[in-house]
Amino acid sequence: METLKYLYHNSSDQRKLALKDKLQRIKCEKGDTISMYLDKLATCRDELGSVGIATADDYMVSLALLDLPKSWHSYQDSVNGREKLPDWERLWSDRMQEEIRRSTRDGSSSMEDEENFALASKVKKGKEKVSHSKSSSSHGGKKFDK
Repeated sequence: METLKYLYHNSSDQRKLALKDKLQRIKCEKGDTISMYLDKLATCRDELGSVGIATADDYMVSLALLDLPKSWHSYQDSVNGREKLPDWERLWSDRMQEEIRRSTRDGSSSMEDEENFALASKVKKGKEKVSHSKSSSSHGGKKFDK
């Protein structure tokens, strides 16, 4: 029985390390949309959460900003120039809007792009409500500012 506990615990630690490494290695690949890139980050964050590792918003924002393609550097500069970095949800929303704005400006936007943005925003808000309710319940129903 102890052997099983050791094996399970060891593989759990290995999984945690692998997921942390995965989060660090996520890149915005050529051909990825911003929504695809942010979704990769959010999925990995959720995977880390499922093994008990909380990932701070400011860390996620930093990761997302550091790996922007060169075409996004002016956007990155404008965000970095702010007094305070946006939280993860705000960054997600702002970048999605910027992506739609750019594709509209370039003439490559479609109604499908705008529907995808709306759907992605709705999914993120749904996940946010779930995570807030989990954190509320784990603190006896009290909400704490982060």
